[in-house]
This record gives sequence, C-alpha cells and structure tokens, in this order.
Amino acid sequence: MYRLHFDGLFRGLNEGQPAYGGGLLCYGWLITCNGALIARGHGACLRIRSASSNVAEYLALVEGLDALVDMGLSAEPVMVSGDAKTVIDQMRGVSMVHSPSILSLYHRAGRLAGRFSNLAWSWTPRRENRLADQLTRLAMRQSRQEFQKYQSGLLNIDLGDPRRLNNKFFSLLDLRVFQPVTVAAATRRN
Repeated sequence: MYRLHFDGLFRGLNEGQPAYGGGLLCYGWLITCNGALIARGHGACLRIRSASSNVAEYLALVEGLDALVDMGLSAEPVMVSGDAKTVIDQMRGVSMVHSPSILSLYHRAGRLAGRFSNLAWSWTPRRENRLADQLTRLAMRQSRQEFQKYQSGLLNIDLGDPRRLNNKFFSLLDLRVFQPVTVAAATRRN
C-alpha cells in the first residue's frame, strides 16, 4: 500500500500580526510504499492575506496528491496521513469547511482525491508524522537562508487592490524528488 504523509507550517510576516494576515506557508510531503520512500517534496509560498496553518496543511496535501497523480498511482490503494485533524476530518466529510481562505484549496484537494479509486484518510499524531514535519521545517530553513529572495519577493508584489491578493500564492521554493526506486518495483513489493 502507498502512503502519503503531509505537513504544513505557517509563520506570519511580522510578529504581532493578526492571525489571518500574510505569511510564509511551508509544506512537506512524502510517499512511501511498504515503508520504502518513493518520493518527497517540500516548498514555501508567500501569501499576503488570509494565510494560516490550515492553508499550509492544505498546500501540503494538494502537492502530495498531485505527486501521486503524476506518478500514475490513481488505481493503487493509498492511505493519506496527516497530523492536521481538521483537514483530515474535512476531507473525510466529517467536518464542514467554513473558512473562505481554505475553500479553494479544499475543492482542489477534493478534485485530486476524486481521481483515486481506493483512497483512505488517517489522522496521525504529530509525533508519528516526524518525516513530513522535517521536510516542512527544511522548507522554512531554506526560505529563511535565502532571505534576499524572500525579501525581494515581498518587494516585487504589486499590492494594488488588496482583495485581488487574498487567495494568491507567491512561490519561493518548490522541490520534488522522486527516489531512484521505480514505481513498478515498489508495486511488485506489495
């Protein structure tokens, strides 16, 4: 069975900023098959408005599901695991999505999830989601190390009409790595 682990991390642009102001959204995901690492990815985006930890979690989920689709695993059994109980419950249909800042990502994740014939959802305690968390923190470190790029990203944004920016993401870092193990070889191990 394939397993997608995902995690997101949010940091406000300025200390003391309102909870749903702008910020740095970092994400990490990894795909395993029977415990063997198949693929991983991490990245960071800026969002000027409506940024939160749940938005970061949804970014991680969307990127991980997108990688599974890219790998051609839509017909394989997949367990999706994350430590964001709200996101897992929303994707399972147990909880409603009330936040407009999350709605578009929720729909995007739902469209991707709908491409799978055998997809299950599992909430994982944070201590058991360490590998995805490490990728998220790596994205945060890399973004902060490249502070000039981060800062220039902020300076180059046309703030014009703030309503136009509410749901816009500005990518700072995006990395996908598919391990040398081929999908076919991993499938044979099933």
